[in-house]
Amino acid sequence: MGKKRGSSKIFPEFEMEKLESNLNVQHVTDKSITYAPTFKLAAVKAYLTGQTPMEIFRSAGFDIDVIGHEKPKHCLNRWRDTYTALGETGLLEEQ
Repeated sequence: MGKKRGSSKIFPEFEMEKLESNLNVQHVTDKSITYAPTFKLAAVKAYLTGQTPMEIFRSAGFDIDVIGHEKPKHCLNRWRDTYTALGETGLLEEQ
């Protein structure tokens, strides 16, 4: 089974506004979400203690139907890799 890279999801204006109101979000465009570095770090730490990506994103106030059901898992995999390679600084300074 191949990995789907990227998303064809386009966020309408009302979803963008909802996402931007979440303190764990730094910026939103119609095609992407930039998460706050502190959320990335907290998410990785929660993941390493056994929480699932879905639990982490839900408890952070994200509507999974808006961001997509695969998004939490993809983000946590990417952030965990950055954390493993570069530590906390890597996540806090990652762009």
